[in-house]
Amino acid sequence: MKIPLNFGQDKKRTTDQANSKVLERDILAAQQGDWNAKNNLVRTFTPLLTTLATKRTSEVAKINDYIEAGKKGLFAATKKYKQGTADKFNFLVLDLVEKEMDNMGKKGGFLSKLFGS
Repeated sequence: MKIPLNFGQDKKRTTDQANSKVLERDILAAQQGDWNAKNNLVRTFTPLLTTLATKRTSEVAKINDYIEAGKKGLFAATKKYKQGTADKFNFLVLDLVEKEMDNMGKKGGFLSKLFGS
């Protein structure tokens, strides 16, 4: 019995393709308002959101605020997604999550929004 030398690489490639298809299916379903798909996306990207939040602060309450801001970025990326570009979706998510987390600290109250200070 011959064992192909690139068995591990092919298996990883097919796993990546399967994960990409699942991700694309969840994105498209989330665009149509499917709550289960949105929940799957949040579960998929929770490690990223948590890592980015903990790099910004060590306070638990603020970490949760950063994670919530990151979810807004995730759903903004979902809205901008175009079918067939699931591999580029991760970069789009990272960019928009970072923007939302950075803007979270700059948002002020009513007066700062009114007068722009």
